[in-house]
Amino acid sequence: MDIITNFKNDPRSGSLTQKDRKTFIDTAYFETEAQFFGARQLADNEIKLRALTKVFYKVLAEEPWSEDWIRPHDVERKLSRFEMHKDSLTLAAEHGIATPREGIAAARRAMLMSKSAPQDKTNLRGPFDDIEIIYIPGTVSSTATNKIDRETIYPVSVASVANTLQTHICRDMTRPFAMAQKFVGCTDTEELTKMRQFACDVCDFAPHLLDNDNISLLIILLILTRSEICRRFENNGIRIEGSTISHRRAECMKQKLGWKTTDERKPFDNVAAELQTRVKNACFPAPRAHRGNVRKPSRKSSTPATPSTPPIGFFAAPQARHSSNGYSHGNVNSGINIPAPPPRASFASSSPYGQLPHPPVQPTAVVVVPGTSATEPMDVS
Repeated sequence: MDIITNFKNDPRSGSLTQKDRKTFIDTAYFETEAQFFGARQLADNEIKLRALTKVFYKVLAEEPWSEDWIRPHDVERKLSRFEMHKDSLTLAAEHGIATPREGIAAARRAMLMSKSAPQDKTNLRGPFDDIEIIYIPGTVSSTATNKIDRETIYPVSVASVANTLQTHICRDMTRPFAMAQKFVGCTDTEELTKMRQFACDVCDFAPHLLDNDNISLLIILLILTRSEICRRFENNGIRIEGSTISHRRAECMKQKLGWKTTDERKPFDNVAAELQTRVKNACFPAPRAHRGNVRKPSRKSSTPATPSTPPIGFFAAPQARHSSNGYSHGNVNSGINIPAPPPRASFASSSPYGQLPHPPVQPTAVVVVPGTSATEPMDVS
């Protein structure tokens, strides 16, 4: 506040510019950070808050939701850009729109006018739902950029891009420390769901916010995992690899925040891992376990069964062999290869033995050999 007061009282100062505003925020942050955290011993939670406060102060200073971060359509090949969709060129030309940035800016103005206009008036959003653009990620060469198949990239309306920028999660943020507290400690399901919805909208409608020079990249990486970001890009027909996201993240941390080592990035990584878990649990809760008399599965052997040891119960038990007259032999195990009996049927048996009587098998006499009982050891001499 002292900085702003001095600026107002300075007769040489003109109107407040974006550069002046950024200077105010930078100066205020470094002075406040030194007073609040200082050189004292910090608790683990304070270390996380300190790291995230630095991220959000940078967001507040740079305003990544402004159209200035939308690169011109003829920008250098290595940088990402928007292009007009071929089917929207005629409609855009009719409304004096030549570039994607102009279309997004016009859609944003129309959106603000629509919100401020009375409800009984006609819709002022204009044709911006029908003017579409496509996102072209940066490549290593102009040849590679030209080879990108524009037909496979999902087009988005300039109205969708404008709405995502206008509803940026940090758009109305005035206290970076309070926002850091929200991200570190938020457990409310509704808030976590809103965070994920915003992150998904950025991936789908404003992917330029995930460039390596845009601080919003770190906000999204707090909410979504790298694989989720790549999956959403792929679903929209945009090819991007996980290593590219990691490289952008490292570059953004180094250039914007001065975090060059793993130890400097660790507090941010810890918050990201915790928040991503809470977001996942809030948006995709695990199914409840069924309670009741659920039989435990039988324990299976860790060694696979071999052909020589078939599972128990696979074959029928040995059966008594019948002679040609239908009567069984005295010794039921006298046969070497004992065939399994024919399967039973509900109808009369067609077997030649089906109508023959089966007298009961007489028990054979058991002969006790000396030395084979439990009380008398076997003589093996």
